[in-house]
Amino acid sequence: MPVNFSTLIALCTLTPLLFISASLQASDPVPQCKKDFKGDVRTLCIDALKDDPKAQLQIGRYYAGQIDPNFINYSQAFYWHRRLARLAVHLKLEDPVYSETMYNTGVFYADGLGIKQDHKKAFYWFKKAADRGDDIAMFRLALIYSDGLGVASNLQESLDWLKRAVVAGNLDAKVLLAQVYSEGKLVTQNNSLAIKLLREAVEQNSASASFALGNYYLHGIEVEKSRITAKNLFGSACRANLLEACRAYYDIDTQEEASALTPQAPPFE
Repeated sequence: MPVNFSTLIALCTLTPLLFISASLQASDPVPQCKKDFKGDVRTLCIDALKDDPKAQLQIGRYYAGQIDPNFINYSQAFYWHRRLARLAVHLKLEDPVYSETMYNTGVFYADGLGIKQDHKKAFYWFKKAADRGDDIAMFRLALIYSDGLGVASNLQESLDWLKRAVVAGNLDAKVLLAQVYSEGKLVTQNNSLAIKLLREAVEQNSASASFALGNYYLHGIEVEKSRITAKNLFGSACRANLLEACRAYYDIDTQEEASALTPQAPPFE
């Protein structure tokens, strides 16, 4: 029986704008932070307009709702992220925070947040961030090459970026690479290596890895079959709000209750 990997890698989006859901289109690209802010933040805005990278970073965060969740303007957030990303490329700024800005700019384009959706431009910025060592951007490129969004589909390129993301420490990449080895389509099937990757991710508190590893134990694939171990792993993933893991835990619980209520035949008849 195949390991159930569904819903493991549902989303890979902004860091740290992960759960932005609204989509506003950019209208006026002219910064309006002088109108929107007062005091120290307005001073920060003036510095940002003078291309101070640190000031631009903070203004972008303000508009993205990272400082005040009640104050969000996605078109302005996009404007400042892209402006800073371009500045970072031009000035060759090496701090990882600017790699994150490049990645986030890609997400704005990919998801149509504050700007018209454009997968080619999203790919451009993901690639910029990945080339600078951003592990989430590497993982996103693996998904893009697999799906062919903004670039021609290339499964080998997808696998290469996925492996790079694993080396860089991305947990979602470890889980997805485990799936690749479990399925045996792009590489020779290797459940032992898949389990190794999942155990590493579980130790780093990956809910999706706990769920996937639980399936290995539930079905006894390359490990000794154990409903108890599977249930514990599902429970761990469920506590991290992975719905499918909660269902798997409930299914085992229900089966155990039904088994306990079933009359047992006497040892001797």
